[in-house]
Amino acid sequence: MVDIFPYPLNNTYRLASSSAFAVPIPSPALKAAPSPKTAPALEHGRRTVIDYASPTVARILDAAESLFAADCFAGTRMDDIAAKAGVNKATLYYHIGGKEKIYEVVLYRHIKAFADVLEKRLEGLDDPVEALLEIVRHHAEAAIADNRASRTVAHELAGGSPRMTPDIVAQYARVYAATARAMTAGAAAGRLRDIHPSLAHLLISGPLFVSAIKRRATPLQANDATLAPRSEPSLEDLAPLLEQLVRDFLALPPTP
Repeated sequence: MVDIFPYPLNNTYRLASSSAFAVPIPSPALKAAPSPKTAPALEHGRRTVIDYASPTVARILDAAESLFAADCFAGTRMDDIAAKAGVNKATLYYHIGGKEKIYEVVLYRHIKAFADVLEKRLEGLDDPVEALLEIVRHHAEAAIADNRASRTVAHELAGGSPRMTPDIVAQYARVYAATARAMTAGAAAGRLRDIHPSLAHLLISGPLFVSAIKRRATPLQANDATLAPRSEPSLEDLAPLLEQLVRDFLALPPTP
């Protein structure tokens, strides 16, 4: 058994290896929406299925995403989410559930949407180097467009992924698998260095995650003569640098 991710995951979430690269063990799909004719809309005073079309649900998730990004899971309270969403705590429980469930929904929705778009962008790209460059661009563009979810994912991975449920892991595996496919195909064709795909994935996503969670320098740093002049690179600065890393390090020169 090998880990598909370059990040620590709970032992519950292990992935098997195939002859080419590690692939995720199929996990149960999220609970499907029950038929209105056969299942009740409410159970113990709460909705049995999240209504994502509801403006209230949209406000709750938007508020939670901002708070989790700023204060992590541990630093966010249900009272904070309710206040920012303009609802009471009972409304949170009614529409979604407790803090753990809200957090899982925020993570799952972001990673699934990220994987959906990434797979669409890679359709028809047969060149492994170009596929790897497209993966870099997608990571960077998603973080630049809205780094709230990127910060939350980065915090979760950096903390050992204690709340990565099997469904969330399955979506993240899709993201990793894109890099693994490109690296495996590129190495076989002599186009990319033959290194473990997890290292390539870490080279691509690691700097962006670190940049996403990087906080403003502390007063101590600002007063330090060595650290004061330093300017942190932005996500926009990192994107072309990572593309250059793919071209100059991961990609191999064409054979004569």
